[in-house]
Amino acid sequence: MLAPLTSEPVALAARCVHRIESAKGMKIACVRGAIWVTQERDPRDWVLMAGQSAILERAGLAVAYAFKDALITVGAAWQLPAGGPAQPTPHLEARA
Repeated sequence: MLAPLTSEPVALAARCVHRIESAKGMKIACVRGAIWVTQERDPRDWVLMAGQSAILERAGLAVAYAFKDALITVGAAWQLPAGGPAQPTPHLEARA
């Protein structure tokens, strides 16, 4: 299945979990709040604060846990720039 080109916002109440099936290649961004992200068969975990994002690299399940009320987006990591081929976004980024 192809990942969507747009990402829909997902509101997470404090201490709630959002499951991301078939996570490889998906970008998760924390718009508001703070989240913990973990992926199946990956020893690394991330804590993302508002304005930060990460690209999920593993097939299988990923989980986002909200430390406090949070707003996240999950969507395809590939962006289509005007007039050029698709480019991946950096693995972990923070918005200034």
